[in-house]
Amino acid sequence: MKKLLLLFAVLALCACSDKDVAAISTVETQNAYLIQVVHEDSLPAVNVVARMRSASFVRSVEEDSAGADYYEEFVTDSLGYIRIDSLAVDTATIEILERGEGLFRKIFAEDLREFGDLRFVMEKVGGLRGRVYLPEGVDYAWVQVYGSDRLVKTDVDGFYEMDSLPPYEYDLRVIVGDSVINEYAEVMPGKETSANVLAFEPDSIKVLDFESADAQFVIEELDISKAGYMSATDSGVKVTPEVKTVPETREDIAEFIVEAGAGREGNAIHWQSSAKRGNWSFYGIWVCEEKSPCDLSATDSIVFYARGNGVISFAFETLGDSHEQGKTLAYDTLDTDKWERRVIKPANFKPRDDMYGNLGWDVISKAVTTISIAAYDDTEFWIDDVSLYGVKPSDFATK
Repeated sequence: MKKLLLLFAVLALCACSDKDVAAISTVETQNAYLIQVVHEDSLPAVNVVARMRSASFVRSVEEDSAGADYYEEFVTDSLGYIRIDSLAVDTATIEILERGEGLFRKIFAEDLREFGDLRFVMEKVGGLRGRVYLPEGVDYAWVQVYGSDRLVKTDVDGFYEMDSLPPYEYDLRVIVGDSVINEYAEVMPGKETSANVLAFEPDSIKVLDFESADAQFVIEELDISKAGYMSATDSGVKVTPEVKTVPETREDIAEFIVEAGAGREGNAIHWQSSAKRGNWSFYGIWVCEEKSPCDLSATDSIVFYARGNGVISFAFETLGDSHEQGKTLAYDTLDTDKWERRVIKPANFKPRDDMYGNLGWDVISKAVTTISIAAYDDTEFWIDDVSLYGVKPSDFATK
């Protein structure tokens, strides 16, 4: 919702000084409109520059400067007033930036005609950052603000930043190759807002890469950065070839993140289980919040790279009270010393039998909170780069 501190007030002419307002005497206000600008403490914003443009204006991406396409430019007087003799467009914007505070609003001609005078409050500025998903062959995008000269170019991955924006719900124009996309984003006072353009969002997401023990599940533009945990039903889980075991619950998994080896670059997760038959150990990670599980039912396949020997499983789980708690899991048997690309399909998941919380794919995939990888009996394996196909990064956003 727009947080507009817009108060309409009829200003008595006798309260105006005889000093100039935007180089025009305030005593000559009978056929003009007055706008007063104040700080959050209600004190007048004195001698600040206010720029007005058509609300449909956007800065040209072909020019290095903003140009001279202002609708009008004013300077507030000692009481924070500016005077508008007329409004040449149906909808204009007013923009002010001054020492960490700012103001951005739309002004409608019909409001001026009806109310005559307006009062606006300046607030602490915020910012926008986000990602424009770029289609193949496009190296960057432009992000513009309607009614302003704001214009930024993304980097080659589509990331952008735009700072010093007054609080407002902005209309954005995004140019991606030959496409023009209209979006909006609300900037809050003193805060940085994430605004992503998902028109070309890929239909896959790498959910685990193990390059960092501090965060194995990362989606930068959604501010998601999660670390996993380990758990075992007995102490027969080796961290290294030496006899070094894992307690029943272990939050720190740094020792399980190792060099992938066997000709593969980067890191992978590795552990060796010597559990008695019927016991297991597992790695788990939260990918969605308890109160806001993710719908991953569109998943076409789970693709990962692995080497080793023994039986493992992939499981989606629903934890928390917001949905029926349970899991759905699929098994895979490894028997190779070389890295292999492995694929698990929804049809490979075990049918619902309600044993040990197995509620089946159709139930759990619609409300996923965690992903886990389990090892059974005598097993040693390495896993890397787990990706989901058929779902998008935004499917992990908090609803």
